[in-house]
Amino acid sequence: MPIVLGDTTITGLAAGGIGNNVINANNMASNGAWAPSGALVAVNTVRNSTRSSVSAGASGILFSGTFTKLRADTKITAFTTTFGAGFYSGNCGFGMRMDSSSWDYGTSYKYDGMWSGTSQTTICSGWGYWTGLAAGSHTIAVGWNTINGGTGEKPFNILNPNSNEDSRNYQMISSIIIYEHV
Repeated sequence: MPIVLGDTTITGLAAGGIGNNVINANNMASNGAWAPSGALVAVNTVRNSTRSSVSAGASGILFSGTFTKLRADTKITAFTTTFGAGFYSGNCGFGMRMDSSSWDYGTSYKYDGMWSGTSQTTICSGWGYWTGLAAGSHTIAVGWNTINGGTGEKPFNILNPNSNEDSRNYQMISSIIIYEHV
């Protein structure tokens, strides 16, 4: 008695019920039996709410986190919203990094509020995209990586500003949302 799930047919089940045959949704997700092209396989989130000073350099990581990729044949698309305060270099190769070396520079800046070195609010947001990653644990990070190797660079002075920068602010929280998809 076949069972049809989308465009996938499961056969070999006993006519009187599933008997010893077990249909496990996790196994189906990991082997791709149910996922049509474009389907989401998993969504993970990395959040950081720690206010911290940012050191200058040719490159740097502002925050990072790990996630588990379920399948080897899927792609990763990630979106970040990262908050900073205190204007510094501006454009300095801001982006997201997968594992230890694969940068994607699909992020952008938006400066908001008063323009000054102490209270300028910076909102960095954008997308990253990676293919060919193995299933298993991966580390994704937000940071900068200058193309010219300039060592005195950083996107802003403070990551995740709060009322120390402006008495009207709550603690800001930066995040990365990670989509694993077919």
